[in-house]
Amino acid sequence: MMKFRNFNISPKVPTFNVHKLSRFLKQFRTNTAWGLDIGGHALKAVKIVQTPTEIFIDDIEIIEYPEISVDVDSIKSKYIRDTIQVFLAKHRIAKADNVLVSVPGHLALSRFTTIPPVDEKQLRDIVSYEIKQQIPFDAKEIVWDYCQLPKRSGATEGLEIGLFASKKISLDNILTDVAPLKFRLTALQVSPLAIYNFILFDQQVDGATIIINIETENTDLVIVDGMHFWIRSIPLFKVDADFVKEVNRSIEYYISLSKETLHFKTILLMGRSFKNSHDVKFIAENFGYEVKLLKTLNNLKLSNKISPAYFSEYSLDLPIAIGLAIQGIGLGLVKTNLLPQELNRMVMMSRKKPYAIATLSCLALLFAIQYGGTQMQIKYLSGDSNYHQKVLQNVKELEKKYKNTESIAQASKSTLNLVASIDSSRYFWIEVLDRLLSSIPDNVSVASIQSSWVEAGTLKLEVSGKQTPQGFFQAQKTGVPAKPTFSKKVLLMGIKGESKEPSIRFIEEHILKPIQNLTIVDQKVPAFKNVEIVPGSCRQVDSKNDKDRYISFEIRWIVKSQDEVQSEIKSLSLMQGTPTSSVKS
Repeated sequence: MMKFRNFNISPKVPTFNVHKLSRFLKQFRTNTAWGLDIGGHALKAVKIVQTPTEIFIDDIEIIEYPEISVDVDSIKSKYIRDTIQVFLAKHRIAKADNVLVSVPGHLALSRFTTIPPVDEKQLRDIVSYEIKQQIPFDAKEIVWDYCQLPKRSGATEGLEIGLFASKKISLDNILTDVAPLKFRLTALQVSPLAIYNFILFDQQVDGATIIINIETENTDLVIVDGMHFWIRSIPLFKVDADFVKEVNRSIEYYISLSKETLHFKTILLMGRSFKNSHDVKFIAENFGYEVKLLKTLNNLKLSNKISPAYFSEYSLDLPIAIGLAIQGIGLGLVKTNLLPQELNRMVMMSRKKPYAIATLSCLALLFAIQYGGTQMQIKYLSGDSNYHQKVLQNVKELEKKYKNTESIAQASKSTLNLVASIDSSRYFWIEVLDRLLSSIPDNVSVASIQSSWVEAGTLKLEVSGKQTPQGFFQAQKTGVPAKPTFSKKVLLMGIKGESKEPSIRFIEEHILKPIQNLTIVDQKVPAFKNVEIVPGSCRQVDSKNDKDRYISFEIRWIVKSQDEVQSEIKSLSLMQGTPTSSVKS
C-alpha cells in the first residue's frame, strides 16, 4: 500500500461536493494505446481508447512514402524518420499512452515446440535452453520471447510453446528509425502475432482459417486453429503460381504437424495488394476455400471523428496496427515483446517518473486546498478574533508546507525514490476515496479524511469483544513490557464530518454501517475492520444564528492487509463451496 505518513483533506467548507470529487477520480480509468505498423510503403497508426464502459478506435493515420526496396536501408531509414516527425507533428502522444511498433515478419524467426511439463518458475530456463537449440544464431546476437499455447483436447502430456526471436541489429535499426518515440515504447511485436491478436479479439472466424497478409517485403501467413496458431513469413509478395504453390506447401506442412483432422473453410485476405480485384479472384480460383476480405469490425467501435467510409477504404491496411494497439491496452492474447531488456528498463523508469511527480503535485494541491479552505474559514468566522489568530497561524504553517512540497516536486532525486512505493498501489487510493465518498449521504459534509501508518504493537485492540473506554485505538501504556514481535505497520484511516440530521442513530445507520460493509476492487469481503465512532466525538453544535443545529462526529478504522482479505475470501468460498482466487494487490 502507499506509504504516506499522513493523508489529509481538511478544508472545512460548507459547500464540499462529494459527488464532484468522485466523478473527478473516475477519469483516471482511461487506457490508451497507439499501434504503429511501419511497412515498406507507409506508416499505419491506430489509436485505441478503453474506458470503463467501451473500447473504440479513436484515431487513424496513414502516411505514405515512396516504396522501398528491402536492401536500401539508408534510404528506408530517412523516409521513416521523416514520416515519424510528420506523425508526431500531427498527433500528441501523452506520457501515459502505450506505444507499440511492429517488427516485420521477415525480420523474425518463429519456432513451435513441445516441452515436458515443468513448474512455472522453471519454464523460462527450459525455454532459454530450447532457444539455443531451435534458433540458429548466438543467443547474444538476438532478442527473444515466448508464449505458451493452450493445451489441445486429447493431447499428450507436455506444454506447447511458441518461440520468437529477432537479431539485435535488426531491432536497433527499427529503434533508430523511431528514435523520437524510443522512450515511449511499450513493446516491439512481430507483425503476424499482431494480426493474430486482432483476429482473436475482433473477428469471428469459423473453424480453421488461413490468413494471408501481403506486405511490400514479404507475405505473412497466419493459420488460426481455435485458440492455436501457426505463423510463417513467405519471401514472396506477388500473387502468381509460385505464390500459390508456396502457400499450399505451408498449409500441408501445418496439417502434417497436427494430430487431428483439419478442415479449412476460409481464407481471410488483408494487405494493400488485395485492393486489386484481380489478385482476389486469382486466390479464389486456386484455393478450394471461401475467400473473404477484411471489411468490418465486430467488437471495436469507431469514434465519431472517424467516418465508416474512411475505415472501409483503408481496412485492408490496418490489421497489424489495430492488433498492436489491442495488445497495448492489455487485451491481446499473445503478449510477447522483443524490446531489448536494457531499453525496456529505461522506458519503465521513464514511465514511472511522471506518476511520482503527479503524486507529489497532488500533495501540493491538497496543501493548496487546505490553504484556500482556511482562508474561507477566516471570512466565514469573522466574529471570533481569537479563532482568527489561530487560523492565521495555521495558514502560515500550511503555506510553508506548500512551498516545501513544491520544491520537492521539482527534485528528480526525491521523485525517483518514491517510484517503487507509489506506482504499484496508486489505484488503491483512487478506489478507496471513490467508494468512501460515494457512500456519504448528501446531508452530511466531510470536514477531513485522515490516514497514517503506525506500528501494530502501539495499538490496543478490542479484547473478547469488549471495547475499552478510550476505544480500540488506545495506545499501549508505557512501562508495560510487551512480548517481542516483528515490526508490522497497519494503515489507520478516519473521517470527521457534520450531519444536518442531529441523530447518533442516523450516523450509525447511514455512515458507520456503509463504511463497515465497504468493498473495493473485485473483493467480496469488507476492506476495513474495527470501524467505530470515536467515543465522545458526537456532539450537538449550534450554528451562529441559533436556528440550525447539526451534530459533529468522527469515525475511524483499520484497513485490512491483503493477507487478511485473502483469508476471509478463502473462508467465504469454503462456506459457499466455490474455488478461491487470489486478490490483486
